[in-house]
Amino acid sequence: INKHIKVALLNLCVAWNEHPDMKLCGHMNHNAYKAKSRYNELHISKKIIDVVNRLYELNLIDLVTGFYKPNSRFNRVTRIWSTKELIKQFKQVKFQPYHIQNHIERESIILRNSAKKDIKYDDNPDIKRMRSILIEYNQLISRTFIDIPELDEPLIITKDKYIAVSSNEKFTRRIFNNETWEDGGRFFGGWWQRVPSEWRTKIYINNMQTVEDDYSTLHPVLLYANKGLDYIKLKRGDAYDIEVPNIFNQDDKRKLVKKLLLIAINAKTESSAFRAVKSELQEEIPYYSFKFDDLKVVLKNLKEKHYEIADDFCTGKGLGLMNLDGKIAEYIIDKFTNNNIPVLCIHDSFIVPFNQDNLLRKTMNEGIMQITNQGLPNIDRKGLGFNELNSVKHLDRDLYLDRIKHLGETAPNRSKGYIYRQQLFEEYLGKEI
Repeated sequence: INKHIKVALLNLCVAWNEHPDMKLCGHMNHNAYKAKSRYNELHISKKIIDVVNRLYELNLIDLVTGFYKPNSRFNRVTRIWSTKELIKQFKQVKFQPYHIQNHIERESIILRNSAKKDIKYDDNPDIKRMRSILIEYNQLISRTFIDIPELDEPLIITKDKYIAVSSNEKFTRRIFNNETWEDGGRFFGGWWQRVPSEWRTKIYINNMQTVEDDYSTLHPVLLYANKGLDYIKLKRGDAYDIEVPNIFNQDDKRKLVKKLLLIAINAKTESSAFRAVKSELQEEIPYYSFKFDDLKVVLKNLKEKHYEIADDFCTGKGLGLMNLDGKIAEYIIDKFTNNNIPVLCIHDSFIVPFNQDNLLRKTMNEGIMQITNQGLPNIDRKGLGFNELNSVKHLDRDLYLDRIKHLGETAPNRSKGYIYRQQLFEEYLGKEI
């Protein structure tokens, strides 16, 4: 029972450290606990229910009881959070949040069924290889300081959620779907995957600026590759350049076409694709009606431009493509980890310290060649890399000086909170400050 108390209190402490209003979710049904599951590395049993109830009786936690309604989308598990009395105890502890780490045996290879429930599986040599890569990667990331200098409080607040920039949100897993190793397989877990794109450009790794390289139109390119076609060699230009009625702003037009194409690749029906596009873009392009009849025209134009892969739209082919981009990401992560260089994966884009810009571009090109045997893709860059900066040093002095000036002007001020978090992290690693 002591182990269960420790787990409950440590998780409550982590949640409170990340945000005072954060709540933990947990089942209060005995059938929800399988102590011998590969997904339960701490072997937590139904005893945790007694611990939660006792903490509540002692006024150390508050809770809201969950509920279950058959055939309903609105089921809730019980939520718990620390009371003022428990928070007083947390404020007196001698350790820092960095000292609370993931269990060494935490499972990083996840297989789910069609209901998105984690299910059992047997290991084989390939699964062991994938897990070995992730173990090494997670160990590297755990000793890497990843933060945003301008944040005094390590928190990003959007209109509907807050995102903790936290050392406890760095553990990465691969998730496969539909009870098969052929669907899904993407890397999930890091807080950097959840922040808006404009914040990703502000991430520092080990107190160094970063660059982000993004495979341009990766999923359409992969669909073409599945047909034995090299989209780059077809010279079709921008995959998103089509006519869109009733939109005259070029940025909005491209945003709509890109979103519809990528969603159509993953959606199972046209109507579900149109609903998803409307949900995601209605606020960003408020003057556009997003009527299904209008979106049908856009989809028709996309099918005409990409007629070779048009029969794959709205058929749910996306999970298979995620399997391919997961393999490409694995190649990149493995190579960087073997070189002891942290890389952050955003599915089809990657963030590295800015002095590793050449290695990232080279490895991304190698990865797609290894997995698809197709030509080199277009890669878009956000930020200015070290080698990119120095490439013109002796060729165009004025351009070089302009780039140096730009780096200086865009470098953020390191907030007091950031400096403090860095000091705590270095203390945790045993470094001198």
